[in-house]
Amino acid sequence: MTDAPGARPGAEPPERARHDPAGAHDRSGDALPDDDRPAPADATGPAATPAMPAGTIVIEDGVIPRRVRRPFDLVRALTAVAAIILIVAVTFFLTGTTTGVESDINGVGQLLPDVLKVVVTILAGFGILGLPLAVTVDLLIRRRPRQLLDVFVASAIAAALAIGLSVLIQHFGSVQLLIALTGQTLRDGRVPVDPVFAALAAMVTVARLVGRDRWGSIAVIIVTAICLAQLLSGGTSAATVALSLLLGWTVGLLTRYAVGTPTTRPSGLEVAATMESAGYPLSVLRAWRETARGRSYQARTTSGELLRVKVLDRDREGAGLLSYAWRQLQLRDDSSGSLGFSMHGVLDHSALLTYAAESVGAPTPRLVLVSGVGPDAALLVYESVAGHTLDDLDPAHITESDLESAFRAVKTLHDNQIAHRTLSADQLLRTADGTIWLTGIEQGAIAASDVQRRIDLAELLCTLGLLVGADRTIAAGTKVLGSDRLSLAMPALQPVAMSRTTRKAMRGNKKLLIDLRDGLVSAAPSVAETAPLDLRRVKLRTLITVVLGLVAGYVLLGQLTTYNIITLFGSARWDWVLVAFALAFLSFVGAALSLSGFVPEKLSHIRTFAAQLAAGFATLVSPPTVGTVAVNVRYLQKSGLHPALASASVGVSQVFAFGLHISLLFGFGLAAGSQHSLAIEPPKWAIVAVIVLVALAAIAFAFGPVRRIVSERVRPILKEVGPRLVTIAQRPWKIVEGAGGILLLNAAFCLCMVASVHAFGGDGNVAAISIVYLAGSTLGQAAPTPGGIGAVEAVYVAGLTAAGVEASVALSATFLFRAVTFYLPTIPGYLCFNWLQRVGAL
Repeated sequence: MTDAPGARPGAEPPERARHDPAGAHDRSGDALPDDDRPAPADATGPAATPAMPAGTIVIEDGVIPRRVRRPFDLVRALTAVAAIILIVAVTFFLTGTTTGVESDINGVGQLLPDVLKVVVTILAGFGILGLPLAVTVDLLIRRRPRQLLDVFVASAIAAALAIGLSVLIQHFGSVQLLIALTGQTLRDGRVPVDPVFAALAAMVTVARLVGRDRWGSIAVIIVTAICLAQLLSGGTSAATVALSLLLGWTVGLLTRYAVGTPTTRPSGLEVAATMESAGYPLSVLRAWRETARGRSYQARTTSGELLRVKVLDRDREGAGLLSYAWRQLQLRDDSSGSLGFSMHGVLDHSALLTYAAESVGAPTPRLVLVSGVGPDAALLVYESVAGHTLDDLDPAHITESDLESAFRAVKTLHDNQIAHRTLSADQLLRTADGTIWLTGIEQGAIAASDVQRRIDLAELLCTLGLLVGADRTIAAGTKVLGSDRLSLAMPALQPVAMSRTTRKAMRGNKKLLIDLRDGLVSAAPSVAETAPLDLRRVKLRTLITVVLGLVAGYVLLGQLTTYNIITLFGSARWDWVLVAFALAFLSFVGAALSLSGFVPEKLSHIRTFAAQLAAGFATLVSPPTVGTVAVNVRYLQKSGLHPALASASVGVSQVFAFGLHISLLFGFGLAAGSQHSLAIEPPKWAIVAVIVLVALAAIAFAFGPVRRIVSERVRPILKEVGPRLVTIAQRPWKIVEGAGGILLLNAAFCLCMVASVHAFGGDGNVAAISIVYLAGSTLGQAAPTPGGIGAVEAVYVAGLTAAGVEASVALSATFLFRAVTFYLPTIPGYLCFNWLQRVGAL
């Protein structure tokens, strides 16, 4: 037999078959399940296909491999891993529940009839040896030594992993984990992961027994009997059984995915026979390419009609599931994967979209046949449209008529609420008469939303813009759709909304989006809606907020668990505690005034106050002052201030705050007089950290590039501070507002510490306690820890003790002060942080 034309060098021998009446074979018997079907290599034999039309040539150019990796195997493996993690977590944290389950199982076992126990024991005894032997004989009879080798390898790997995990848990795991999995504290008792169960599960999975009716039932009964026998005898626990079976299943699935499984795809001969039985006898069926969900053929009927045959193979079910899940997580409105992942789901969706497009007169290839090809494949047959896709054409040969034809085709779809969803250049086909046809419509959506149609227009603009430029594209679109309708695509001009092919093409031409937006604005200046659509469901900013929230929660809980909160507040005087809370609230009012007082522009009082709470939350996850400054600058920018003016306003506020803070420290020092000898000593580690940071900064400034970078960033801000001061000086009441806010802020903090001391029966000079706060907060600003945690508390306790407060009272007062002014406000601060982001104020 000679090779068929077009076969690739080195590929498997292509199929080339002609009609042979003597070779006709009736396959009316029971359909063979998964692996009982003959491999494609055997398809040329008499039993391969029904009678073929006379003269049919089938060229199978390597689109049917002998072994395939099934995407669903990988998906199932990931699901099994997630189930393993869940079981370990549940049994570890809910040990009481798992112990109760063990007791229930033992109780049920005692109630079972003895006859049933004997039957289960016999089945388990015979099955543990008989099942592997039966699988071996079956695979040898079916002439599948490669699959038998895979079974042995997977079983050995599963057993080895089970033994290794058991050794690790028994010798290095915690007692709680051992109890959770085995129900015992003995490290040489029950195994946490049973190698026999794991090996059996891997064997059944790789041998694909569950997919075969009789073998599947037998395998399930035997494995269940083995597990029940061990459970009823007390030799293992339910957690061990579940964990072992899941481990074996995972190993089996990963083995199948790694080495592949024998294909069940019908051959090209069977495809041709199916088409003949449906009234389309073929003269030639040539493999074209392999697709994500199957393969594609080019066909010619005996009457000379050209067809394109798309075959969907069951072993490609689940292809693209992970990328689709990521797109759904990433985007709010994405239907690119809504066609489903089962073979029949893809078939139904593709046929529905094609028929819908054809019914409205859209230029799409006509669907002439939909049919199943045995139990493991289905086909869609389209009329073949002769032409060239736009990505194959020289852009210089693309005319205005071509561009307008593309917009008219999409307009026809959109007028009937159909979205294409993949309008890349390889889906736009120009025929000899200049008509643009749309291929790939089966990826689209019916009853498409306004957002989906906008995304379609945006992608078409990008696709054509990449070929001929923004000006020609917008001119053609305006002529067909009008400027107002075309401008609806402007908010959707975002790479994330495009199909993968278009996104990849846009990476090297980011300026195109700017040109398209400018062109649309020029074409429709009266259109007001130009803000980008909020398409992303999960943004980088959202992830950062969640991470910061988790870090803040961890830090906060770590600090709160250091003290017995109930005992602490139970021993405090609630009148003074309420006073401390009120003063803490006033401190945020003062902070809001200290910011708005140095901003000549009008700010929202509520949002400014919320920004100070949000800054308190940011301080919990960043060094002192850094979080506050960053939040305030960002808030002012979102309020309409130029970045330089926002930075200058915050800078002026910080300069005034520092000056007044030092002045208050000096004033209270004079007021305290010589009543107390205040010797506030910061922790040694804080001193060392400050010295190290200062030394590193000095070394860094010794390098010219560092000085240049700092100069470039700081000089513009300093240039704005002077004019900003002049602007504010012209409005004295703004200075009074800002300075008054700073004084209120510091006074509230000082009195809050005094109230905290009195809440636990302490007493002390008000001026001395105020000095403790002022000095402690100043030293705390240099601490590299978030919010100065650790350093600030140590300074406060030492300072209060030096000011004459009892050590126990000083400790409790310090915690109360930090709780009401720092830790607890982070909760409403987190809420304000999210609210300000949601309304676009941060």
